[in-house]
Amino acid sequence: MEHINVLIDCDPGIDDLLALTYALAHPQVKIKGLVASGGNTTTEQVARNIRGILELAGRQEIPWELGAAHPLAQELETTPETHGPRGVGYAKLPDSTTPTGKSHGEGARLWIDTVSQHPGEMIGIVLGPTTNLALALQQDPSIVQKLKALYIMGGAINHRGNTMPTTEWNVHSDPEALHSVLRAYSQPGLSHYPVLCPLDCTESIVMTPGHRQALVAGGGTVLEAVDQALEFYMQFHESDGLGYIAHVHDPYVTALAINDALQDIGDTDAHILGSSTQTVLDVELDGKLTRGQTIADWLGRWGREPNGRVLTSTEPEKFFAHYIHTVRAAYAR
Repeated sequence: MEHINVLIDCDPGIDDLLALTYALAHPQVKIKGLVASGGNTTTEQVARNIRGILELAGRQEIPWELGAAHPLAQELETTPETHGPRGVGYAKLPDSTTPTGKSHGEGARLWIDTVSQHPGEMIGIVLGPTTNLALALQQDPSIVQKLKALYIMGGAINHRGNTMPTTEWNVHSDPEALHSVLRAYSQPGLSHYPVLCPLDCTESIVMTPGHRQALVAGGGTVLEAVDQALEFYMQFHESDGLGYIAHVHDPYVTALAINDALQDIGDTDAHILGSSTQTVLDVELDGKLTRGQTIADWLGRWGREPNGRVLTSTEPEKFFAHYIHTVRAAYAR
């Protein structure tokens, strides 16, 4: 069975918890590193959550590092109202209150070292702010050439925001970081461009109570934690006027990246979960009302070379069937 190598930069975060649960469960995925990006909660707490998820899943061998303590050019904001005071809702993770004892800023070094050790083989998946990838690219621009593919959950292109009127949370948390990453990809002739997965598409990935029950039925330690996290997340969505559901952006983007990579190596069991379109992307940094807005130049008005792809379609029910099967095969009693 062929496998793929991934590095995941995340900010758990309830939907990040679901994403890591999936990646850890997938039999063809080798997680070569995890980076903690402050966003849904502080960088330190995010790292504690990563450590707890790995312990819960029995995968403590996977290397992980703390990212930067703050965004590139602004103070860190967190979202306890969305993800709970420790970032994972009602879930109780091991050691979630114990300091990590690690130094901030090593996440960028993990990006550099991991990609350099596996040139042309690594799939980068960013589920939180792109702070640590931006810092890594400042130190080693060759990461662009060494990565096999890059997927970023973030942005709102032709869609309302979920933070400010035009901004999505991950980009809003560090606009300069995504701007820097996109600038690094603004060169012709690259073998890949980052796939930006905006709210336009990821908000179609709606977990219902039925999906949740199918996922967690019968329990098991990992699934119980997932169920407790989802209870908080669904309550939040209901309080926000969206109904008793959950937008599970991060597990979808993770599954999309992994299945695209499996298609690339000719795996006949890979799932087609979405499609993307090449374009020019940028981030507004100065607007008084629109700072952090992601923009796609669909009509080529800027006259620039493409520097990214935008996810334009999804397959929600195919995703949920695949996600539930994969996670339950690993963790159900």
